[in-house]
Amino acid sequence: MMSTKVANTISAFVHDENLETLKKLKLFLEEKMDDTDEVNDMIDEFTSTLSLTKVKGSKNIKVSGDKPKRTRKPTFYNHWLGERLRTFSEEQKQIPQEDRIGKNKRMKIIADEWKEFKKDTDAFDEAKARWEENSSCDEEERKPEKKKQKKSPKKQKKQNKFKKVEVSDSDSDSDDENNSPTAINSDSDEEEE
Repeated sequence: MMSTKVANTISAFVHDENLETLKKLKLFLEEKMDDTDEVNDMIDEFTSTLSLTKVKGSKNIKVSGDKPKRTRKPTFYNHWLGERLRTFSEEQKQIPQEDRIGKNKRMKIIADEWKEFKKDTDAFDEAKARWEENSSCDEEERKPEKKKQKKSPKKQKKQNKFKKVEVSDSDSDSDDENNSPTAINSDSDEEEE
């Protein structure tokens, strides 16, 4: 896609070239014809109708379905940082208000803790190995869950609108002598009561 500045420059150049061509046409006609006043007036009238049109920039609207959303694989650092931010927040709640560290300074402190944690290679490697084990198990569990979730929207069974009511022997007033269950509309129960 061409930028608007380039398109406007090209449009201005073409407009100027068209005007120059019309001037050359007028000169040519004056040389070849004796009476060119009427023709020159028509050409001038036509030239006045020509205007420079500028291209306006348009915004590109991205449709969410254009590209699939790429999600990053979780990293050990992201896991560690999330846990540490939670614990740091809990620690901050325990201390008095005036001694608390502001949210904008927390990342500086936690970044320094991360550097120190990485220097202790034994503890770092052990924690990372535990995380990799847990995350690989989580990924294996997540994959079947996604498949199950896709299948889960099942058609709900239609509920029967009718109730079965048994007629007991004591209901000898009824016209129905065979005492078999009869289906009645559930809406009619409310009306009868």
